[in-house]
Amino acid sequence: MGVVRGGSWSALALLPLIFLGGCEDPLPQVVIYCSHDRAHAESILRSFEREHRIRVLAVYDTEANKTVGLAERLRREKARPRCDVYWGNEPLRTIRLAREGVFEPYRSPSAAGIPRRFRSAEDLWCGFAARVRAIAFSPERTAPKELPGSLEELVDSRWRGMVAIADPRFGTTSSHLAALRSVWGADRYRDWLRQLRANDVQVVASNSATRDRVLSGEASLGLTDTDDIEVVRRRGESISASFFPEGGTFLMPNTVAVVSGAPHLERAKVLVDYLLSVEVEEQLAAGPSRQIPLRRDVRVPPGGLSLDALVLLEVSLEEAASALPEAVDEAERALIDPPDGETR
Repeated sequence: MGVVRGGSWSALALLPLIFLGGCEDPLPQVVIYCSHDRAHAESILRSFEREHRIRVLAVYDTEANKTVGLAERLRREKARPRCDVYWGNEPLRTIRLAREGVFEPYRSPSAAGIPRRFRSAEDLWCGFAARVRAIAFSPERTAPKELPGSLEELVDSRWRGMVAIADPRFGTTSSHLAALRSVWGADRYRDWLRQLRANDVQVVASNSATRDRVLSGEASLGLTDTDDIEVVRRRGESISASFFPEGGTFLMPNTVAVVSGAPHLERAKVLVDYLLSVEVEEQLAAGPSRQIPLRRDVRVPPGGLSLDALVLLEVSLEEAASALPEAVDEAERALIDPPDGETR
């Protein structure tokens, strides 16, 4: 499978070279921009190549810049698209791109059984296999009975300086914050951010760095994604995931969309059909990322997660997408910018 490594601008600039080099490849090609973790996505795309005899040229985002770099590239390329399919690791930026005309409608037959709330009403995108936000903790250092029952308990003084969170400007952390702002309202959201800052929250580069602070003991609690926790738990690390019985847990489906003006439109549709298949949801549910099928009839392996096992945050994804810019701006000012009167 052809790959551009990372989502930095220098790496993304290599894409035209792949096109030129690919002229000698006897297989037809399709281009996908993928913000899902390469470790989990690559095996699925390779399986697609074997089954359909279509070469996948994949561009991946970096961990620290997750979802943002590729979204900006799609905007820049809107007039002359190079990408056929976008695979997003969360729904909010996909929704915003759809509003900007980046995608074109496609109703995949593979989407049957996926609830309507996880699909665009205009068939501009469709969700599949979700992750959820969770608290990472070490059961050796923090007893389950001591864990916070809600996000707002993270500002309790007993957790002072011992809570880690990824950079709120990027990835699923920014999406989670936007969902909270849309549910809580601006005042409650901003007050919570101020209290996190006052409680000496640790802001780190990424979700995996958040998890690693918990593994090292530098933090007792880390607000991160289930897949970041699961991959190291399966390697034998002492780490567990706690969900939020009060207020609910934020569910983040993967999303897939056909790019408007896709150079390889028919192959793009074949790839979308494949990604939305029952088999891919089962593979992601059984894999090291422990993802959650959106179809209730998809087989969940022992130890896996299902929608029925979770209390979910009741949020409109459309409203959360609208709240994203304000949520990120307010989080940056509250958690990253220096206090008033100080300089960086």
